[in-house]
Amino acid sequence: MKKSVVLPFAALLYALLSATPTRADYPDRPLRMIVPFGAGGGVDALARPLARELSQILGQSVIVENKPSTNGQIGMAEVARAAPDGYTVVMSSAAYAITPAFYQDLPYDIRKDYAPVTILASNPLVLVASTHFKASTVQDMIAMARAKSGSVNFAAPGNSGIHFLAGELMGSVAAVKWTSVPYKGAGPAFPDLISGQVDVMFDNPASSLPFVQSGRLKLIATTGQQRLAAAGNAPTVAETLPGFDAANWFVLAAPAGTPPDRIQKLYDASTRAMRQPALVEFMDRNGIGAILSTPAEAAGYIQAEADKWSGVVRDNRLAVQ
Repeated sequence: MKKSVVLPFAALLYALLSATPTRADYPDRPLRMIVPFGAGGGVDALARPLARELSQILGQSVIVENKPSTNGQIGMAEVARAAPDGYTVVMSSAAYAITPAFYQDLPYDIRKDYAPVTILASNPLVLVASTHFKASTVQDMIAMARAKSGSVNFAAPGNSGIHFLAGELMGSVAAVKWTSVPYKGAGPAFPDLISGQVDVMFDNPASSLPFVQSGRLKLIATTGQQRLAAAGNAPTVAETLPGFDAANWFVLAAPAGTPPDRIQKLYDASTRAMRQPALVEFMDRNGIGAILSTPAEAAGYIQAEADKWSGVVRDNRLAVQ
């Protein structure tokens, strides 16, 4: 008698459990994409079209939220504290790996608090100069600096970002000293660069090339390993200083502990999104090249970049001023 009651009950329980999903399909609600910089900047400019494409692919809205602060600390910390459920991600730049080299007391650890999804793309920098500057090649610049130490003035947009560090790395590799002139960003530096009050600057192609095309600045080189079509195939710094590489890059990451299947879904969606015509056209126009590394490759890339730039900071005894 007892057996006849237990068996139907067990069968009913099995049927109910089988009919009830163990968890909802992901994603079943909107996602937040934290951009730890201001609206209209380089990261934001890529994040917004990416979010639109991801929304179409994932079937849920991907909402960009700007959390600007010095080198992105506020937005990065918010994502580190977020629930590791795949509904909050951060899209950042090379500052992701560079900032820890300058700040020892950050409220997050890039090695422990995040699960990289992918390195989306990379953006070589351009080395632009005043039209009044006598040098027109990297070789000429180095020769001038060797003839008189500190004679070449480098505009430094910020003193702890990729543009500033590119100049420091170039000087270190060439074994010369520049005079660094700090600015709060590339925008405030342009008038002085155009007038010749400073000589040269590393910047993003999108903001500097229009000045080159209008004849107000001249282009000396780019920083990638290959020549950049958007920059008219100008020589690379590496052609004079082999191995030199200083590029901005864009990373998508989630909080540590996010389930691997959700990281994979975000990665798959991101690779599809970055191949959509609108994004391809945007990147081609701005000299940005897709990378789309796997999560494991992204983690390795970030570690290598962090090691590289912390070495530049340490060897040159750099500090935020």
